[in-house]
Amino acid sequence: MIPIGDDDSGRRLTPFVTYALIALNVLVFLLELGQGSEAQLQNFFEKWSVVPREYAEQTDLPPGIPLPFWFTLFSSMFMHGGWMHLIGNMLYLWVFGDNVEDRWDMLSSW
Repeated sequence: MIPIGDDDSGRRLTPFVTYALIALNVLVFLLELGQGSEAQLQNFFEKWSVVPREYAEQTDLPPGIPLPFWFTLFSSMFMHGGWMHLIGNMLYLWVFGDNVEDRWDMLSSW
């Protein structure tokens, strides 16, 4: 199923968080594409993706990042395996993210 849109007539705010998430995802993907060689791309993924062994040993393994090892839980959420992976995820975020953000705002105002 590919979503093509939804009814946004009841939306009460501009979904800035959704827009920011889409921009950040695209930016990280472009950073991935700019890695150059296959070895550099592999190194990029090894640094910024979740490596289960790091959590088992509670330490950052080489190649390390300049942040705590648990930061990869967040950085890995913005990595994509190709154009279709990115486009599919961003399409769903574009269609449904504003609804979630609007609902979240409504619940937080109680």
